[in-house]
Amino acid sequence: MNPTSINATVTRCRHGQALIVLDGGPFNGTEIRPHELRQLAQQLTALAEMALRLPTGGKRFRPTRVFIEKGMPS
Repeated sequence: MNPTSINATVTRCRHGQALIVLDGGPFNGTEIRPHELRQLAQQLTALAEMALRLPTGGKRFRPTRVFIEKGMPS
């Protein structure tokens, strides 16, 4: 897996608040250059913003699978 690719599931915690599960473990022992780390930070921030906008209430709630690849537009 590319160190700047992210697999995640946006779901909710037992209190009904947004919860992001990072699927897989791409960060264990990853060597990453500063510009790639900045890009990763931007991607994680975008993921957090998306999670806050998604509705997490109601009986029909379904988790949302997300895959962000390297080179995501800023």
